Amino acid sequence: MSLHPNVQITLANSPEDIQAVKSIFTEYLTFIEAYLGQSLSFQGTQTEFADFPHTYDALYLAKIDGKPVAACGVKPFDTEVCELKRLYCRPDGRGNGLGLKLTQKAMQFAKAFGYKDMYLDTDHGLYHANTVYQALGFQDIDKYYDSPMDSRFMSCNLTSLSNAQ
Repeated sequence: MSLHPNVQITLANSPEDIQAVKSIFTEYLTFIEAYLGQSLSFQGTQTEFADFPHTYDALYLAKIDGKPVAACGVKPFDTEVCELKRLYCRPDGRGNGLGLKLTQKAMQFAKAFGYKDMYLDTDHGLYHANTVYQALGFQDIDKYYDSPMDSRFMSCNLTSLSNAQ
């Protein structure tokens, strides 16, 4: 799998890029809630989007030919742990390794920001996402927040990451 030659992955800082990330996150919620057959409101999504993007330390945006196609966020969990949140790639961006590249950027940011570990939760049936997370060193952990779903909870120790990852 090779990246499209005109892929750009950046921190979303401009109002336009932040709005693009919010739009992708909204599409993610629609997708995942339909896939799971359950609302994610128990995660505080209403507050998250009302205060967007202030609940995040960083937002990453992937564009192909200048068009926003994928995004993820780094959200604080506690002083030493952050979460990878809302990783999603629109159908027209899939097949370009963007989930892997976005996760790597988020991990690099989190390590540089001083976090020791990164948590995430995913669904067991999202095979591609699970493969990406495992390839990057995420391992299964106990549930780290109260969830009514049978999610897969994972963690990666960031202190052992090489700067090249």
